[in-house]
Amino acid sequence: MSTPMSLAEAVVVDRGLAGDRRSAEPGSSGSLHLVVDRVAGRTRIVDLECSGPVQVLRCQYLDAAAPDIAWVTIASPSGGVLQGDRLRIAVEVRAGARLSLDTQSATRLYRMPVRPARIDARFHVGAGAWLEYVPDPWIPFAGSNTTVDTVVVVDTTAAAVVGEIVAAGRVARGETFRMTAFHSTLSAIRPSGELLFSDATDLVAGEPLDDPGMIGGGAAVGSLHVVALDTDPDTLRASIRDHALPPTHAGASTLPNDAGMWLRVVAATTAGAMAVVAAGHDSARVAVLGVPLPRSRRV
Repeated sequence: MSTPMSLAEAVVVDRGLAGDRRSAEPGSSGSLHLVVDRVAGRTRIVDLECSGPVQVLRCQYLDAAAPDIAWVTIASPSGGVLQGDRLRIAVEVRAGARLSLDTQSATRLYRMPVRPARIDARFHVGAGAWLEYVPDPWIPFAGSNTTVDTVVVVDTTAAAVVGEIVAAGRVARGETFRMTAFHSTLSAIRPSGELLFSDATDLVAGEPLDDPGMIGGGAAVGSLHVVALDTDPDTLRASIRDHALPPTHAGASTLPNDAGMWLRVVAATTAGAMAVVAAGHDSARVAVLGVPLPRSRRV
């Protein structure tokens, strides 16, 4: 976790979004442009454009306690990320709108012997708006090489919950941390350009990931960042105590610059990391919105 400067350079917001020159190298380009606004008491999609291996399913309203929240699921017809893929996600949640964005299933990161893949995600959360984006786990296959760069622009009166779970790989096949590299960075800024924090997860083949200061004996790592004013990390700590079964290691704290709260978990299984992140997500929802997560349709 670092706060290297008070004002975010423009490159933090714009890096990776300019169209790259395509070549004969492998890989697909895909993009999602999604805008939601509050219309007639509900959050509705007012602009949507998808291309390539990034698609969305029909908008639904799944929360009886908060019926105005729009639930949108990102789907990938290719079943995962292939070598050379360049995927871009741009989501705007306009003032007063509330959006829950998730994924159809875990994202498989396939072997990439020739060219790495890159995913750029940009979220703008307007005044009084709410965004929750806690996708299913990343599963890096042996030889995968993926960079995920996420920037969230959050108004001071808005709130955003962003989660991530990274599995060790296809553990049942003996592919434990055999990816070439997995790099994921999350940066949160204010509309003024003020950088609130930047956090990274870096897993590189050949590094001593089993050291106590790294992953230890864990097989999955997860995080949850709650960007909202007047939050107390004790709410996250309580959820950790109830759901972090040994040998899971987890903790929660405040974010820099009074940005909110966050948790990190290292677990022996992907399911264990998912349970802690989901519990934190639920407690954050109650703290900020006053309502818990609705029952999952997958149970």
